[in-house]
Amino acid sequence: MARTTNPRYVRAQIIWSVPTVLRQTLTLFVLAGLATPALAQETRASVSAKFKAEFAARDTNKDGVLTRAEVQAGISQMKVGPGRPDPVHAKRLAELWFSSADTNKDGKVTQPEAQALLAATFAKYDANKDGKIGGDERSAAKSQMQGSR
Repeated sequence: MARTTNPRYVRAQIIWSVPTVLRQTLTLFVLAGLATPALAQETRASVSAKFKAEFAARDTNKDGVLTRAEVQAGISQMKVGPGRPDPVHAKRLAELWFSSADTNKDGKVTQPEAQALLAATFAKYDANKDGKIGGDERSAAKSQMQGSR
């Protein structure tokens, strides 16, 4: 059996790539909220407010929670580099994000669950722990994401 069709090998490759893809997904969500001029700084509050608006936009049925389908649709529409993610990649990214965000494993992500994940990601990229992500920190986050591919 070829290495790429061996179920054990495929499963190992998926498991190995989860941290990288999850990190990229979380970075995409944070960086999406950081689309500001290079010298501007984003605070925890400003990123939270932008993410709250993004959450509301992605909650297409306005029930106050995100489903896997809503997350996948949102990721499918994100601009990544010159285009959008292909459907398979968007589904995989959505599942990884959803699995991390749905902390109580009830099949839906509430705003507090999503905000908790965002706060943890923000803290990771706030290198100097001043409650702001400035141009250098934003650049470092983008570089880290690009280096993870």
